[in-house]
Amino acid sequence: MSKKIRLVALMSVLGLFFVTEKLNAQRVVVRTPRTVVTTPRVVYTRPAPSVRVVRTLPARAVVVNYGGLRYSYYNGLYYRYLNGANIVVNPPIGIAIETLPIGYSEVVVGTDIYYFYSGNFYVKDNKQYKIVKAPLNAIVYELPDEAEKLKIDGDIHYQYNETLYKKVKTVGGNAYKVVGEIEE
Repeated sequence: MSKKIRLVALMSVLGLFFVTEKLNAQRVVVRTPRTVVTTPRVVYTRPAPSVRVVRTLPARAVVVNYGGLRYSYYNGLYYRYLNGANIVVNPPIGIAIETLPIGYSEVVVGTDIYYFYSGNFYVKDNKQYKIVKAPLNAIVYELPDEAEKLKIDGDIHYQYNETLYKKVKTVGGNAYKVVGEIEE
């Protein structure tokens, strides 16, 4: 009888081994859905920058010193002298001029009045006009030729001088609304 008990005991141990092995193989993995939060991304490739070089400045160009740098200004364009040439540059925020360029437009946002020319917004500051950041929700009717077209979350936007515009329809026709700025 002791052989029978040993045989039964051995069979029981082997049976438990196979049963537990089978139980472990039947694990169930429960997957819970994840919440994915996406933020708008600007996806575009920046074309090679175009540099406009002028050999000689217009005779009526005025010198404007700002932030320790010397700029020349004439009719809405700002120049910096570099390596023997005058290069057209975007003006820095805060630089001021005495006269607005011919062809500027007045832009009203809320109760504030801005002046817009060639992608730059100005405000009157005493007897001068100072360049400021583009005011949110400002609507302008034309952008400079250098404005870049880009796609954000499937929508077409335009970027110029770190300002982001979206094309909108107005009573006056197609226009561009300031919707933000791009930080670099």
